[in-house]
Amino acid sequence: MGVSYSVYKEAEAFEQAEGFKINYSAASMEGVFQILPHKLIWEQDIVEQELYAGQWEGIPTVCQRQLGDLPFDPIAATFFLVSRYEEYLPFIADVHGRFPAKEGFAFKNDFLGRPVVNEWALALGKLWFGASFDLSHRYQYLTTIDIDNLFAFKGKGALRTLGAIVKDVASFDFTLLRIRLGALWNWRRDPYDTFRKQRNWNRSAGVKALYFMLFAEFGPKDRNVSPYSTDAAITLREIADWAVLGIHPSYLSDSDLDIVGKERKMLQDVVRRPVTHSRQHYLRMRTPHTFRNLIELGIKDEHSMGYTELPGFRASIASAYTFYDVELEMELPLNLHPFAFMDVTYYGDTYLNVGAEEALVAMKQWVPVVKTVGGTLISVWHNRTFSQFEPQWKGWAEVYKSFIDAAKS
Repeated sequence: MGVSYSVYKEAEAFEQAEGFKINYSAASMEGVFQILPHKLIWEQDIVEQELYAGQWEGIPTVCQRQLGDLPFDPIAATFFLVSRYEEYLPFIADVHGRFPAKEGFAFKNDFLGRPVVNEWALALGKLWFGASFDLSHRYQYLTTIDIDNLFAFKGKGALRTLGAIVKDVASFDFTLLRIRLGALWNWRRDPYDTFRKQRNWNRSAGVKALYFMLFAEFGPKDRNVSPYSTDAAITLREIADWAVLGIHPSYLSDSDLDIVGKERKMLQDVVRRPVTHSRQHYLRMRTPHTFRNLIELGIKDEHSMGYTELPGFRASIASAYTFYDVELEMELPLNLHPFAFMDVTYYGDTYLNVGAEEALVAMKQWVPVVKTVGGTLISVWHNRTFSQFEPQWKGWAEVYKSFIDAAKS
């Protein structure tokens, strides 16, 4: 909320303090605004909670209270949603071992598309400090790009490249063979090498970009360039000169400390600078183990807080926050940055599967949602999306340029 405050544990000191006061306890104090704490705040065991959604000022709520000056406890509610409490409990994972959006409290109560924690902050600010209280000036936009495939053809190693050429010839796909050989022999730019275009678009719109590089050994779900590719090293160093580059831990790593550490070290050695940002490939993470491992490796900022299959706010917040480990009951040095949507969520044939024009309309609707509450709007894209190399990517370069122009701070 951008408001300075002090916390008092002793009633006498609290009574003597000046200014607007909030009594967060079960004890009544005459003339003092009271929030009655929900029992969740004091519990030490992680157990299934019997919670239901309510409404206050047109905003969905949780952790309802019958007494006090608010019909819910916003502190306990924020803790439940932002800590991802429900992900510490047993759940039915999807095929990739992930917590599904449809298993979440926010989806089940129809507010996945709303950053309700930010909405509560704005509504409480207006209640406590007047109708003129505003947070929109705190709005920011950040574009992020996942590099699952740096190149379509280059840097794949001799065996993979030879196999692909044989396949092109065997299938009589000489058009694809011509494009492949053109990229390999540097007659033409590789289709997925859209990075200079992105740089120019971002500079023109005045937005900052953050990239996440999958830098792992080849596997069924990890099909990027070889970590030992000279072409990859040249391109990555170029990107790192004008944008922040983070690690994209592989699907195979499954949050394994040693594997992620090796991938990060290889990337750092190539770009010759520290790598402190991370986003899980396929958003494959396990709370809290993934975060603990990243902290041990020296990662400072994590960007996986969102869903692939649906847009919205996984932690019901549109602002960065510090990771709190519910099992250890302590705050740990890792900043979590929630995103609102991924490009693949809209065009993926297993997800929403809509066209570029329809997707752009839907994407632009996130701007006022986040700007009104003064949050940070983060979108996730892929470099291959801008290549227009496949039919489903036609028109998506224009989608990107139009969106960042509308979303810029």
